[in-house]
Amino acid sequence: MTHKIVHLVYSFGCGGLEKVIANLINFSENYSVEHIIVSLTDETAMMEQLNHPVKLVVLDKQPGNDLSSHLKLYQLLTQLKPHTIQTYNFGTIEYHLTAAFARVPVRVHSDHGRGGDDPHGKNRLHNYFRKWVAHFIHHYVVVSDDLYRWVTEQLKIPKAKVTLMFNGVAIPELKPTKHHELTQFVTVGRLDKVKNQQLLIDAFALARSQLGLTSAELVIVGDGPLYDALAEQIEALNMSASITLLGYRTDIIEILMNADVFVLSSVYEAMPMTILEAISVKTPVICTNVGGVAQFVNEQQVQLVESNNALALAQAMVQTVNEPAATQQRVEAAHQLLVEQYSVTQMVQQYLTLYHVL
Repeated sequence: MTHKIVHLVYSFGCGGLEKVIANLINFSENYSVEHIIVSLTDETAMMEQLNHPVKLVVLDKQPGNDLSSHLKLYQLLTQLKPHTIQTYNFGTIEYHLTAAFARVPVRVHSDHGRGGDDPHGKNRLHNYFRKWVAHFIHHYVVVSDDLYRWVTEQLKIPKAKVTLMFNGVAIPELKPTKHHELTQFVTVGRLDKVKNQQLLIDAFALARSQLGLTSAELVIVGDGPLYDALAEQIEALNMSASITLLGYRTDIIEILMNADVFVLSSVYEAMPMTILEAISVKTPVICTNVGGVAQFVNEQQVQLVESNNALALAQAMVQTVNEPAATQQRVEAAHQLLVEQYSVTQMVQQYLTLYHVL
């Protein structure tokens, strides 16, 4: 029997959450499952990264409370009769009531962050709503220790219902592709306040002007609402020759493989896929010590720095370049950790077990 699994997302564009879903789909081809993507909006660029054709349905949800989107989903679910539905983050959790009315046998929700809230997850209205909707959810998945504590301690969702499930990535064949003369720092992510690329730009400028890191460049990969503001910041710092806004790209693994150092300057992360992807190609990682980051990697594997501290981030960038032996030691330790604990095979088996496929 083939199990139909509906993945309900707010959008299926470029992002770590969407990459998790793509990995789950791509690496479960050998199981008796049929994955279906249902997106509330028409942002669906991640479909390009699926290895085989997958049914896509766009509900065209209107801004705000759109009851018609619930009706469309109900009609779709009664037509498809899926075995499982999985929703992701706050933007789709409300649709579990609809899935319950449609009698979907297995209903799963996963939080990959505190989407829809402030980084601390203290929006009382949203949290109350999460607690209420949780009555219609069979399995509540979180991807980091800090999210597990938040869900079980603050939201009071029963621990028996909550599963901590780490993200997983494929480990590609390593090839020496670096061909640039300057030391290349790369960051990947949506250009948004939570990713705090403004801090990274300031830190890079500081490292070049005051800490002697003159033979370096910064490449920022991604698109989002802060694109124009970041471009203005780069121009104001007179750094246009050294900092590139690369925009949206699908060849992330190749970009990371070609980078000398990966840097993440976020104000909050749960379990960022970009860190795992950088580790998978043995690229050194610098990351702000926020959210759940320090629960899945430590300073033996990556450089962790204080959030919102441009000088500390700049110093870490310089240290990574000037201390190659220590940097390589962290790289090897991180890669070994990835092989042992964060493989895509383990992640797929855990999700399929949760779906009652295995």
